[in-house]
Amino acid sequence: MRAVGLTHTGRERPRNEDSYLVKTGEDLAILAVADGMGGHMAGDVASALAIDIFERYWEDVSRNGPPAPERFAEIIENLFIQANNLILEEAARDSGKEGMGTTLTVGLISGLHMVIGHVGDSRAYLVSEAGLTMLTEDHSLLEQLIQEGRMSPEEAEGHPNRHILLRALGTSANVKVDLIPVQLHEGDALLFCSDGLTSMVRDEEIFQAVKEHSDPLAAAQALIRLANERGGHDNITVVYATEIGRREAR
Repeated sequence: MRAVGLTHTGRERPRNEDSYLVKTGEDLAILAVADGMGGHMAGDVASALAIDIFERYWEDVSRNGPPAPERFAEIIENLFIQANNLILEEAARDSGKEGMGTTLTVGLISGLHMVIGHVGDSRAYLVSEAGLTMLTEDHSLLEQLIQEGRMSPEEAEGHPNRHILLRALGTSANVKVDLIPVQLHEGDALLFCSDGLTSMVRDEEIFQAVKEHSDPLAAAQALIRLANERGGHDNITVVYATEIGRREAR
C-alpha cells in the first residue's frame, strides 16, 4: 500500500480544525480523518484528541503485533468510545473547550480486509476501475431529509444547513458508531476526506482527478487544489491510499 495524507486550511477559515492519520505496515494499516466542529470552540483540539487515540493504538500494535481481522469491529468501536470520553473529559476540565466535537472516519486494514468506523460527515470512498463508491453515510440533517424524501440531493447542494450534524464525538456520553466491513480487491484505492472536499467537488470530479494521477501524493494535491479553486470555504483534508493488498517492500 502507498498512502499519503494532506490537509489545508482552505481560503476562508482562520485555522485548520481537521486532523488525519496515515499508518501503514506489513500486516496492518490505519487511515483516518477527523473534522473538528467548526461552529464550536476548540474543534481543532477535539479532532486532534480523536486521532491521538488511534495513534496510541498504532504504537501498541507496533509493540505487540496486529490483531486478527475478526476483531477489527470490536477494536474500532472501543477506540471510538475512548475518543468520545477523552473529548468530554477535556471539555469538562476547561470551560473554553465546552461544546467542542469532531467527526471521525477510520479504516483498519489488513490485506484485503477492512472495517470502517464512522461518525459524522467525513467520508470514505472506494476507488476502483468501476468508479467511485461512497462507503459511509453522512450523519447530517440534510442527509436525513434526503433519506426521508423531503429534499433532493440537488437541493442539498450549497444549502446553508449542510454542516448540521446529527452525530459527532464529544456531543453525548453515548456514541453510536457505524461499523462497516469492506471486502477490497488488489489494486483498489481508498479515499478518506473531510467535507471541505466533498462540499466543493462532485464525486465524478473526484474520481476523474484521482484517475489522472498514479502517485497518491499528486492525487491528494490535485483534490485539495480543486476544492480551493471552487472556493475553499472549509478546511480540506485528504487521505489517499493506492495499491491496496500489496505488501510494502522491506
